[in-house]
Amino acid sequence: MTDRIIKFIVSRCRLLAVLCIISTIIPLCFLQKAKIDNSIEVWLGTENKALEEYRNFLAKYGNEEFIVVAAVVDDPLGKEWLSIEKSIVNQLKQIEDVQNVLNIASIAEQLSKYKPDWKTTLSENEFLKDLLFGNDKHISGMIVWLKKLDNHTTRRVCVEEIESVLHDANPQTDFYMAGTPLLNVCLDRGSRQASGTFMPIALAISIIILFVILRNIKGVIAVICAIGVTTIWTVGLMIIFGKSINMVTVTLPSLIFVLSLSSGIHITIPYLRLFEESVGIRETIRKVLDDVLKPILLSNVTTSLGFASLMVAKMQPVIDFGFFASLGMLLSFLITIIVVPGMLLLLRTTPEKRDITHSHFTSLIGKKMFRHKNIVHGISLVVLIVSILITTKSRVESNVLQFFPDNSKITRDYNFIGNNLTGFYTVELDMTTDLKHGKTLLEQITSLGKILEERPEVAKVIHYGKTSSLRQSLMGTAAVPFTYFAGDNQLKQLSQHYVSKKNDQLSLRMSVFIRSMASSEFYSLLNFINLQANQVIGDFAKFKITGVVPLLNAAQKSLIDTQIRSFAIAIAMVLILIGMFMKSFRALIASLLPNILPIFSLFAIMVLMNIPLDAATVMIASVAIGIAADDTVHFLSHYREERLLTDTGEDAVETTFQKVGTELTFTSIIAVLGFLILDLASFKPIQYFGLLAGLTMITAWISDVFVLPASIASIKLWEKNDTVKSQNNSTSPKGMR
Repeated sequence: MTDRIIKFIVSRCRLLAVLCIISTIIPLCFLQKAKIDNSIEVWLGTENKALEEYRNFLAKYGNEEFIVVAAVVDDPLGKEWLSIEKSIVNQLKQIEDVQNVLNIASIAEQLSKYKPDWKTTLSENEFLKDLLFGNDKHISGMIVWLKKLDNHTTRRVCVEEIESVLHDANPQTDFYMAGTPLLNVCLDRGSRQASGTFMPIALAISIIILFVILRNIKGVIAVICAIGVTTIWTVGLMIIFGKSINMVTVTLPSLIFVLSLSSGIHITIPYLRLFEESVGIRETIRKVLDDVLKPILLSNVTTSLGFASLMVAKMQPVIDFGFFASLGMLLSFLITIIVVPGMLLLLRTTPEKRDITHSHFTSLIGKKMFRHKNIVHGISLVVLIVSILITTKSRVESNVLQFFPDNSKITRDYNFIGNNLTGFYTVELDMTTDLKHGKTLLEQITSLGKILEERPEVAKVIHYGKTSSLRQSLMGTAAVPFTYFAGDNQLKQLSQHYVSKKNDQLSLRMSVFIRSMASSEFYSLLNFINLQANQVIGDFAKFKITGVVPLLNAAQKSLIDTQIRSFAIAIAMVLILIGMFMKSFRALIASLLPNILPIFSLFAIMVLMNIPLDAATVMIASVAIGIAADDTVHFLSHYREERLLTDTGEDAVETTFQKVGTELTFTSIIAVLGFLILDLASFKPIQYFGLLAGLTMITAWISDVFVLPASIASIKLWEKNDTVKSQNNSTSPKGMR
């Protein structure tokens, strides 16, 4: 069967290669329609329970997307600043998707008509402190409430219009912005920037390194054509299936590009080494494919399975990444075995006259590790145990703000507003009781709010009792005409967001504004809120907790679940597949330590470098096991053949590394440099992912060069009698023995 496939490829590869390259016109047309979307719906998925509860909450009380704006001014109640703020508010209200703007200028304008001491009244109002007034008496703020935004494009346009108004308002004033809509837009901007940065750099680096390795421009062209077609089709299919680009999937093109290089190198280097003019290009390609086709297939399948394990995740971007990365690796195999041979034939590629048969340094290392197997295993087990112990200290991060660099504008703005004005994340409580018990429930909510405001991470608590009494606290007398509300209506509209009546049921809302905090603190805060709500509200009313913070908390739990499940599935599938392909249970055992050691070493490195488990790094375990298995597969495939031709396993290890050591080393070097390109991203998770993926390639290479020979020696893999049996049973239906 394999011979027929190889014969077909060699005879048709030139035509098929041309067709593959031409076919990229199809996905390229769809790539122009690619959308970037980092909204909550994309991250949590439409079936997420926490998101469903949040949507029900919004349906009851209305959209609660808002942007907090802060500025440092000489006097927040001074005439000059109030005039500037009024102008800003009027312009903001002209934006189609802005519903209302809670601000000092509008309140001051009305209040000054009835109260001579209006400045004192405003500055001492407890409701406005830590909301529109900062503690140092120089911070002025406003809250821009948005209408329901149907899609990410509408949100982006709205945010950009708000930014434009603030930019043109007063050149001498620095404005600070915070809020979930702004975060989404900044994530989209970063994803867009990354999508246009990674690929050109990855292409340039790959071409340079390939030329250094191959020293044959036609060979470089053949490999680049194959990985180019693979990458374009993989990303194109993602867009064709209606998926958007986000902070996770933006890494897909570079990842597929880098990992696809391996197969092309495993074909091209042997071709250049084995080429003889007497037999010609076609026969040399046939010999190479006969030698590497199965190892390339298995390595791509194992890597594909590693990615596929991510489909058990609950975060939609991770699911999409896992599916299309898995599909991309399968496409990589098909396209590479067609395009690389086809281009080598079309270009009439012949190697330069040079000696490429010399021994590789890995052969010497492999021999020594084979001889000193006990020492190698002792050291490896110590490293493994220590790594596992360190791994237990891993931390999870789902706070999106932590994804941005410390020196970024959005981080600066969030820190400023959180430290000087108010909070920008919310925990929302939805409490429901009978209409006749509404007054009692409101009293209980007021008591609960006072308890929660004592927490240091809580900036402000807003509920219906506060919004409805704000007018009285400002005016100080019931004799003030009601025209105060008619003038601006902002406080009246604010109150309407905190009460809902349906039939004989009354629902009241409480918003707990949270300052910047680590994800690890979400658990304790939510538990505290839930405990206090149970004690204060009790069975008197039903209550639910929702909001942005619970959504982030749900995402955090999903990250932990994804890491454990995907890693368990990936390691099981990959190792079983290696054993089945090699038709040897001992091969599975020999692969175990060299493949799990890099993974746990990587986890330990994450802890030591204080790198958290987040939306991008959660994928690293499954990606790592697929990458680590690649070199193992190529080594074992060639070792089994060499064991038939040599007297001892030690000699077989030496000749195997002489044969594939160059490919294993060069593919690892290219992959490391390719992954490090991701460090150019503006998001920490992508930077960490690139760094960790590069470290995975290094640790995987070390394990395969140092540990795998020792494992082979310890279990006496494919000794002479075993090898003969394996060859005799190659067509046996029993599979693994």
